[in-house]
Amino acid sequence: MTATDTATDVELTATDEDRENQILYFCKTPRTREEIQKFVNIKYKVYFLKDVLAPLIKTRKLSLTISNKPKSKNQKYIATIRQ
Repeated sequence: MTATDTATDVELTATDEDRENQILYFCKTPRTREEIQKFVNIKYKVYFLKDVLAPLIKTRKLSLTISNKPKSKNQKYIATIRQ
């Protein structure tokens, strides 16, 4: 690994962390998946669900408003960690 590779890795991590913080701040009030996805300007639903939303739910930074029906069309997400 070169110094350039390390710098690039740090940039990507910082970008992911910034996006996570933006989502958590945005979700102080309950938001739909569509609202969050549009807010962070990600076009691809599958990518957004798998690589952005799922990790936030798994780490309990976001919680579901309808926890017993995770695929409900009325599902919203709210930040559990206050920013």
